[in-house]
Amino acid sequence: MDAVQRTLTPEVVRSASSLVREPESATRQTLQGAVPALLSGLTNLVSSKDGAGQVAGLIRDGGFGAAADNPLALFSGGSATNSMLDSGQQLLGTIFGSRSSSVAEALGRSGGVSSSSATKLLSLAAPLVMGVLAKRVTAQGLNASGLASTLLSEKADITAALPASLSSQLTSGPSVVPSAPKREASVSEPVHLERHAEPAVVQQERSRGGRSWLPLALAALAALGLLMFLRGRTTRSAESVVKEAITRIDLPGGTNISVPEGSINYNLARFLADNSAVAPKTFVFDHLNFETASTRLTPESAATANDLASVLKAYPNAQVELVGHTDNIGTPQSNQALSLSRADAVKTMLVSSGVVAERIATRGAGQEQPVASNDTEEGRARNRRLELNVISK
Repeated sequence: MDAVQRTLTPEVVRSASSLVREPESATRQTLQGAVPALLSGLTNLVSSKDGAGQVAGLIRDGGFGAAADNPLALFSGGSATNSMLDSGQQLLGTIFGSRSSSVAEALGRSGGVSSSSATKLLSLAAPLVMGVLAKRVTAQGLNASGLASTLLSEKADITAALPASLSSQLTSGPSVVPSAPKREASVSEPVHLERHAEPAVVQQERSRGGRSWLPLALAALAALGLLMFLRGRTTRSAESVVKEAITRIDLPGGTNISVPEGSINYNLARFLADNSAVAPKTFVFDHLNFETASTRLTPESAATANDLASVLKAYPNAQVELVGHTDNIGTPQSNQALSLSRADAVKTMLVSSGVVAERIATRGAGQEQPVASNDTEEGRARNRRLELNVISK
């Protein structure tokens, strides 16, 4: 997925924006959503009977390598564009089947472009994705089975990068381990829960024989320990909330939010309401966290995003920019892509809540603007942040 995203350079996005006559920021958002959408469709396809062979055949015979070699020409509007547009539309039918139109419509809504523009961008992104896969197949000498394994190994990351409006459509297809994405989405902090390895212990005890009561006892103890762990976390969480003074803020239009004093939404609402306060001004998000190495917000972060949407809708003249930042773990290129994807993910949530897409620009700063040392976990956590710049009021 990162390999495909790296082909979407500013020049490519600018050319694509001119091609579909949509704002550059909306075009970038749509293309970045198209990549995981296409890869998700392909992972579903290779999981089905004969699907891996079908995809391998398309890569072998489709001649899509040229799209990956020169992505700028793909979106230039010339003969290469027209040729690949026809091929891309056929690919969409193969990858998504009867869902092609609904996928394009949802992609357009999430990116802030028309359905016809989303269809064209998705159709041109399809050969680009296949071209990058073709290069991977050639470089690693992959057969159909190896290609399927490569795609499925990135399934969790692909699912995490999907625009919210597409998740329900594209995560319902066949999968080698169909329960994995669902479990990740429903657990707030999977790192802690994954450390409980009781199934392995139960298997060892079963192999000893003659102790049918032991697995039940171990399961009961594990459940009791987990319950005490969660109750302790709930208590500590409740205590931390009590320490924060919650203030109700009445917004224009008759809506209101209840937020901690000093939080981003508290400060943003006060700033936008103050006619003497002058833009631009930067706010750093609090209570907004992403799961490690992904664009998926933790469940407790949803309230922050929802309150932010309420504030922005109450002040419809405000123009803002979301800027993502990362620590220095990973390559600068992957960190830049991840930081932009995280900013785009929050924009998607805001747009789905009713904020006009054209009001929100996004940018990824990667690891280039740290506010703390990356030598400690605490410093890296501070550097993994999202900022909101109020450009105008």
